[in-house]
Amino acid sequence: MIKVDVLVVGGGPAGSTCAYELSKRGFKVLLVDIKREIGTPVQCAEFVPIQLYHKYKEFFTQESIAQRVENMVHFTPWGEVGSMWSEGFVLNREVFDKNIALLATQRGTEIMLRTQFLGFEDGIVWLENIDRRERFPIKAHFVGGADGPRSKVARLTGEATRSFLTTAQATMPLKKPLKDLMIYFRDYIPGGYGWVFPKGNIANVGVGLDVDYPINPMESLRRFIEEVSGDGIVEKRVLKRTGGWIPADGLLNLIRNRVVLVGDAGGFCHPITGGGIANAILSGNMAAEHIAEGKIEDFEEEAREIFGNTLWRAAEKRKKYMKRWDNLKEIIPRTWIAFEEYWHII
Repeated sequence: MIKVDVLVVGGGPAGSTCAYELSKRGFKVLLVDIKREIGTPVQCAEFVPIQLYHKYKEFFTQESIAQRVENMVHFTPWGEVGSMWSEGFVLNREVFDKNIALLATQRGTEIMLRTQFLGFEDGIVWLENIDRRERFPIKAHFVGGADGPRSKVARLTGEATRSFLTTAQATMPLKKPLKDLMIYFRDYIPGGYGWVFPKGNIANVGVGLDVDYPINPMESLRRFIEEVSGDGIVEKRVLKRTGGWIPADGLLNLIRNRVVLVGDAGGFCHPITGGGIANAILSGNMAAEHIAEGKIEDFEEEAREIFGNTLWRAAEKRKKYMKRWDNLKEIIPRTWIAFEEYWHII
């Protein structure tokens, strides 16, 4: 039987950061991921704020940065255009994620791909190699649940996320250079927004909407592509498609005996903006620090102190204002961080 100090389930930014920080401190870490390749397929718009770069410069290689941006421009249905400072990078996520995992392996983390988490039995974790259909046990002192918004680790240890946004995205050629992030609020993107995030001569063009609305995200994306291509922003030519799920409940209970949830598995993603890469990395780092110090119970307290109120406010605003999409001039300012009304009492 394989014995490790920490088993990390999920090789995204949260899991790989957790593994990296623990291996740096001398822990024996096994990281498993169901994918064939870390970082693929990309399932997000790929933006991270500049503050993350200052904390983790080693995660940012030249190849992992597609474009630096400074502002986020918002387009409302009633014709108002607003801009807010939002300095950061649009990434090549597949390169970015692989680099964090590589740094973890250089520090001693072992990685098993095409390996899925099955569950717990009498203190043992059961895994399965998907290609060989081979099941095997692992003995781990701690388990890090970093297996995304629909986390099996969360579901088998207690509460799991119940409210989601769903996304659809196409990568398309830009007709001309774009220096800012662009956000669109539209009636055909209910409970969410559309985005155009530049990556040099291409852009991620996507929509995210609340799953409670009976609208197919692909149809919403089709209409959005018609709009932004008609405005001369992108060529009407799809190079790549992707999509995924965004947790919208806010933080879950993060500690379940010797199981710790990080990243989307723990609800660290923002329930309105959908931003989750930075929070994933910070939560993975935070969990690793507390495991290494032997004070894992402090992880929950620190996470709620730093992230709890922000994510709770967003989750509550989503419940109160975004389950209807009939008066956007009232709803949008109350639910988007660029507007003064967002910061008023819920």
